Amino acid sequence: MSNYVSIIFCKNCNSRYVEIEEWAEPEKKVIIRCRTCGVSEIVTNFTLGRCKISDKDLQTARDTRAIPFKFER
Repeated sequence: MSNYVSIIFCKNCNSRYVEIEEWAEPEKKVIIRCRTCGVSEIVTNFTLGRCKISDKDLQTARDTRAIPFKFER
């Protein structure tokens, strides 16, 4: 089975159900929101992309999420 997902995860609850809630104009800020726990954040200079991935790839992405000061090369 494949998933269409945002390649961003909620740090609060580890959910993959994170999406753009609103485009704030004129500053072009993006408000992203976790559909699972409801936490929201304003992000500037970035946007979300979507892609189709397998369950295995999704689990790998969850297992390799960013940790402060440790970056995957």
